[in-house]
Amino acid sequence: MNFEQAIHQLNDTLIVVAEIQRRQAEIQKDQAEGIAMIREGMLLHEQRMNHIDMRLVEITDKLDGLIGNMDGQRPN
Repeated sequence: MNFEQAIHQLNDTLIVVAEIQRRQAEIQKDQAEGIAMIREGMLLHEQRMNHIDMRLVEITDKLDGLIGNMDGQRPN
């Protein structure tokens, strides 16, 4: 093998490596975007769950008040 062939083979190898790196970068970008979407969805879910928890506390307080009110009344 002469130097020109070796240089040509190295050049081909560099082209392949560059393409592999480009594809990996693209995949990593897609993965990062996917992770960001998941995090956003989890944050939204947590906000909704917190709202539901607050509403459940309010409902429980109101029901407890109604039960206490009804316990104080005597049936006719």
